[in-house]
Amino acid sequence: MKKLWNGFIWLLVPAGAVLLAWIAIGLAFETYAFSRYGVEKTAHVVALDHVSHSTKGGNTFYYVLEMDGRRFVKDFRGRLPEGQSVSVLSLPHDPTQVILGTSKSSTFDIFSGLIGGHVMAVIAILLYGLLACAGPSALVEWFRKRRQIING
Repeated sequence: MKKLWNGFIWLLVPAGAVLLAWIAIGLAFETYAFSRYGVEKTAHVVALDHVSHSTKGGNTFYYVLEMDGRRFVKDFRGRLPEGQSVSVLSLPHDPTQVILGTSKSSTFDIFSGLIGGHVMAVIAILLYGLLACAGPSALVEWFRKRRQIING
């Protein structure tokens, strides 16, 4: 059983590094798409559809939005004013993919909207910066000294 656990740990660390890198690349592409191709539109907040609670992740609010004659449900990390209109950026190839913002929103504002606020954006940037700087050398050390690390 201990060998199975050691093998699992041996795979978990590199897989976690790859997963974090994958998420960072996905967020970077999505941020770029909104900053480069995002079209400013006005969306009417029809109603709150439901709220998803997470003990460590906070709340996610799902709102029914009406934009360009279409109604759809979109998730947001914060509350929106029901019955009023908000400015959003929308992607031309998928108009239901929206984020709060205007054509003058900075890349950081767009990234913070995707990740859940300015504090989370700063934490994510620091984490991904640390991953980019220390990650490769840490993985090399992990592979080099894996038996010592796993067996203690």
